[in-house]
Amino acid sequence: MKNLQSRKTIVAHLAVAGIATLGFATPALADFPEKPITIMVGFGAGGGTDTLARLVAKNAEAALGQPIVVENVPGGGGIVAATKLMNADPDGYTIGMAVTSTFSYAPQASDTVKYNVGNFDYVTSVAGLQNCVVASKDAPFNTWEDVVRLSKEGKKLSFGTPSPSASLAIDYANRESGIEMKMVPVKGGAQIMKDVMGGHLDMGWSAGIHQKFGDQLKVIVTTDSARLKSAPDVQTLRELGIEVGSKNYFMMFAPKGIPADRLEKLINALSTAARSDDVKSLAEDKMGFPIEVVTGEDLRAHVQESEADYKRLIDLSKAAK
Repeated sequence: MKNLQSRKTIVAHLAVAGIATLGFATPALADFPEKPITIMVGFGAGGGTDTLARLVAKNAEAALGQPIVVENVPGGGGIVAATKLMNADPDGYTIGMAVTSTFSYAPQASDTVKYNVGNFDYVTSVAGLQNCVVASKDAPFNTWEDVVRLSKEGKKLSFGTPSPSASLAIDYANRESGIEMKMVPVKGGAQIMKDVMGGHLDMGWSAGIHQKFGDQLKVIVTTDSARLKSAPDVQTLRELGIEVGSKNYFMMFAPKGIPADRLEKLINALSTAARSDDVKSLAEDKMGFPIEVVTGEDLRAHVQESEADYKRLIDLSKAAK
């Protein structure tokens, strides 16, 4: 009898210990996040990246059970934010939002950029930029072929560029087409659109902002990897035999080394939010950016592909000098 009671006591103690262990282990898996999450946006307040980040954050809060705070860290086309995030604690509580070229172009273009593609985990893309060359509705050309013809006939054309990466692409297109343009650096896409519509520039680069101006502007050629949803009849440079133009996403990233379960939870919550009706309505119907969701390692592969494309253009540009 005594032995039976002892065995019962041991079993009872083991059961209690097991329950206690489960009691401590289960919350540990379910606790994240236990506090607000911060998204560092690599561009200023009110722009496309910032607007999308705030709406995705709002729609992901319910799934994560915590507030998501958006912090604007502008500078260098996302470089300042990416540099800051690279050194952040990889605990899942600080992530970022920028664009593909922040990672695929910037580190190759300047020795002052101290990060590379491998310094980050990739969470989700949200939408695709709409990269293209635009001109005023009254411009005496409608296609890239027209531009080439007029240039070869002696017309001096000017082009407004918002960034070194845009300049790199158009310089290559010009060389391949056998023409030259006056490249004019302009701060911001909105100013480029104003200068083009005002007749101060013949053409300019747009990442999608041209859609705000309706029929005041026309798309001359697409500098994306595929035709734009907003201009399906306009050819890409690649279709014209000019091997330039790659997909560029608004995308979320994180410091390398976030625990796998936390990263998966972030990917699931934020990619689901990106596909939500609220985000789709704003991005596609009001901003003109199609929702395109790519996550995790697939998103990393996209950045690496873009990185290889920019390396080719940089090497060709150096060789041409």
